[in-house]
Amino acid sequence: MFGILGIRSSMPRETSSNSWGTTVDVTERKRGEEAFRKTQTELAHANRVATLGQLTASNAHEVNQPIGAARNHAASGLRFLTGNPPDLDKARKALESVMTNIDRSGEIIARIRAHKAPARDGRLDINEVIREVIEFARGEAAKNGVSVHMQLAEGLPLIQGDRVQLQQVVLNLVLNAVEAMSSVDDAPRELSVGAERWEADEILVAVRDSGPGIGPEHLERVFDSFYTTKPSGIGLGLSICRSIVEAHGGRLWAEANEPGGAVFQFTLPAGKKDS
Repeated sequence: MFGILGIRSSMPRETSSNSWGTTVDVTERKRGEEAFRKTQTELAHANRVATLGQLTASNAHEVNQPIGAARNHAASGLRFLTGNPPDLDKARKALESVMTNIDRSGEIIARIRAHKAPARDGRLDINEVIREVIEFARGEAAKNGVSVHMQLAEGLPLIQGDRVQLQQVVLNLVLNAVEAMSSVDDAPRELSVGAERWEADEILVAVRDSGPGIGPEHLERVFDSFYTTKPSGIGLGLSICRSIVEAHGGRLWAEANEPGGAVFQFTLPAGKKDS
């Protein structure tokens, strides 16, 4: 007789017969149940390991963003100080940006350690969030020859959410756009970040670039965990961004930009306009 996985068993069997003369192989049944339980345990363990690995990579990715920004600003500060003559005003602003990003990384680590969900009671001006992110990313954009434009509608209602997490979403989209345009040599490298009222009760944020664009087959897959088209990417940035936006009651998607490039857009629920 063949046991689990079709391997012939040569071990003695414990059998019993019912009143209909059907032989029940108790030993084989026990073996099958034991193998099934073992497989269940192994799958559960593998799932826990995979989840832990994704969480670890996610946390590392989240913390690395402000650390990388702080390093870029520190390098700029050193360059301003060693100029002839030194530009003390620009050096001071660069150092202030270093401190801001260090504070951001500390806030992220504190939230990870506390296992906190996004704070939904904070009232935020999305235009201020975008301006702060553009200031963080201005050095990286300039280094890659990217011109940045903001198109921010006035009088937008405040939103409820976590400032650090929403900064992370916008910063990730902006840096992705800058990186995408770094391969463009025969056309202007232009980045546009806008915010406007969307329908009756939402705010729309759009990040547009003039890069090579995204193929139709990738427009949705780019949000899958560990899916990436970058040689050195880990494929978590956009997945994390979508999770953050959805946790805030919005949605995030990608489209082709006209006449070329890509546009990433997300919505957030709009609060009542302050009087």
